[in-house]
Amino acid sequence: MAPWNRNPMPLKSAHQEMTRGIEERIFPGAVLLVTKRGETIFHETYGTLGGPQTAAVTHDTFFDLASLTKVLATTPVWMILATRHPEILDQPLIRWFPDCGLDKAAITPRHLLAHSAGLPAWRPYYLFSSTTDSMRSLVAGKILSETLQYNPGQDCLYSDLGFMLLAFIAEQETENAFELVAKEMVFEPLGVSERLVFKPSGEERSIAQTRRGEPAGLVNDLNARSLGGAAGHAGLFGAADSGVRLATEFVTSLKRPGAIFDPEITRVFCTRTQYAPGATRALGFDTPSLEEPSCGGRFPETGLGHTGFTGTSLWIDPDREIIVVLLTNRVFMGEADFRIKSFRPRVHDAIMEDLGGT
Repeated sequence: MAPWNRNPMPLKSAHQEMTRGIEERIFPGAVLLVTKRGETIFHETYGTLGGPQTAAVTHDTFFDLASLTKVLATTPVWMILATRHPEILDQPLIRWFPDCGLDKAAITPRHLLAHSAGLPAWRPYYLFSSTTDSMRSLVAGKILSETLQYNPGQDCLYSDLGFMLLAFIAEQETENAFELVAKEMVFEPLGVSERLVFKPSGEERSIAQTRRGEPAGLVNDLNARSLGGAAGHAGLFGAADSGVRLATEFVTSLKRPGAIFDPEITRVFCTRTQYAPGATRALGFDTPSLEEPSCGGRFPETGLGHTGFTGTSLWIDPDREIIVVLLTNRVFMGEADFRIKSFRPRVHDAIMEDLGGT
């Protein structure tokens, strides 16, 4: 990314919204990073790692990215797997899980990526106790024994469970732990292996706090925690610039061969599926919803993004090559405090307004 000229202050309205977020205690700390056509327009930090008496957030602060793990780790891994093995997206689950029930035998990775497999949204698998290795087998078995909410490919229901399975499958395909798969396939080739990590050490770097009284760097998502801290749905930590690096690669590969992604595969992943009327999911990515989109009302239908439960989001306007990474630790204020849902659209609308809609 090109250096950012701090003078004068760009994106004034967005800056005011971020400052208001701190003042209203929507989150104790945050980073907002905006780029356009490869140039850094805005990169500002706000607040502290965990309220009074804690250090200030910096450009190097790591945040628990929560479900951004889905688009920054799991989805790019599957983009590469699909490039290497084009048939893999439409292979049945029975290929990897021979004992899965007949109701799930026809589910494919494409269904899982599109949240159209029929799996429930969430289950508290962390309540089961086991070693990390056997826990993965236990969770896979539990997922495959769940009652489907609808027939595969007939609807769309956002599901952490499907992305857990995607990581388990990637491990089988590569014979490696998922955190190493993501590192070797995606993070190292893009030069972000030190900026996007699973299980970071709070003693080595600045990490925003999530749960009060717990050490920074311990993943907030309890299912990811029970799986050893690295899972397909959550577990990734990182700095804002690393999210921009991957997003830039997505944008690049939509138009021409990038560093690691094939353009044809990227276009497949970035296109809305047709599994349910009004569904906004692509493969791994979300697109602006019809009602109250988290990216506000100024992103195009072709926009790509995702949100994270901890208060994070990534949104891309691929046509204008605008990338917005918003990282907060809003869960520190209490997991039931969902003011972030109305805050995110305001910030994104302010950004687009400040950019003049161009």
